[in-house]
Amino acid sequence: MYRPPVSTRAIIAYQRTEGPWTGVFNDANSKTQELGRVLIRRIASKKGDLDAFVQEAIDSCPEGWALFEKNERCSDPVGVMAGTFDGLTATVDAASNPVALDTQYLYLLHVGKRRLFVFEVKNAPMRPFGMVTFDAAGKAKPTKLPPIEEPT
Repeated sequence: MYRPPVSTRAIIAYQRTEGPWTGVFNDANSKTQELGRVLIRRIASKKGDLDAFVQEAIDSCPEGWALFEKNERCSDPVGVMAGTFDGLTATVDAASNPVALDTQYLYLLHVGKRRLFVFEVKNAPMRPFGMVTFDAAGKAKPTKLPPIEEPT
């Protein structure tokens, strides 16, 4: 019998150019219709200033998030996570933080391309299953990421 995980975990990350990315842990509510929606709204609230979003969501919270949408930081610090993205496939570097492979999703903001990608985390190269692009004012196109359905 299938039992869904108690919480859906993710990595919230950014990359400035091709190569390594840096990210932090989010412990709960990490499906696209939850965390994805919140990330798009927060980026929009920065009026296109992706660096301000990166500072708020990732750089200023190396301990990770218990629940990003409520600004609740992890009480037991998880630490920074890393990997690579070449524009087509991403990888998670488990050596950077073993918790990285205990997540289900990677939300990767490519600052230079103004795009937010979402991947299902695997211990292998991953291709995005969703993407939004932000204009100079922070408006996303499309306006949301594809929903994640539970297996039946």
